[in-house]
Amino acid sequence: MRSAKKLAGMLGNRGVETLPRVRKTVPRSVLVCGGGDSLADELSSMSIDRYVVVADAATSIVADAGISIDMIVTDLDGIVEDQISLNSDGAVTFIHAHGDNQAALDRYVSRFVGPVVGTCQCPPPTEMYNLGGFTDGDRAACICAELGAKEILLAGFDFDSPSSKVGKSKDVKRRKLRWAKAILDILAEGGVRITYASP
Repeated sequence: MRSAKKLAGMLGNRGVETLPRVRKTVPRSVLVCGGGDSLADELSSMSIDRYVVVADAATSIVADAGISIDMIVTDLDGIVEDQISLNSDGAVTFIHAHGDNQAALDRYVSRFVGPVVGTCQCPPPTEMYNLGGFTDGDRAACICAELGAKEILLAGFDFDSPSSKVGKSKDVKRRKLRWAKAILDILAEGGVRITYASP
């Protein structure tokens, strides 16, 4: 709650103004890219012809592949400089507040000058949204579903072998990804067509 209130104070009405505009642009079919080690290989074998959403660490991989990014979903622990740059070029960015990223909020939020929306996993302050999800990847899928997407293609999602991240436990990440998979299954049960890319 403290983190959510902090982000709400930083963003003011920016998210409230941005979300209705974004809702009009999200199409029926989207590609959501997670930060799994398989992402680059999967992208190299795909023809990208749909709205592209990236989850935090996937941002740099997708940008390096020369693919245009429409939406970023981040809790600010990827390469944030790349996210700031893409946001300034128009990529709508959903910035997430949770209990252990308050320092990152202080460091980075003011530098996002493009379209932003604040999200959280608690009862949201007036200027914020809780659109579902737990990790950046499944939260990106939840956001797209909330905004009207009915078909979500997932790339870079590996629930059994999470990618390494400095200072992060792979075991903890594996447990988080079990929740991510459960949330994606709930979306599918609710009528959203979820499919997975393969390299």
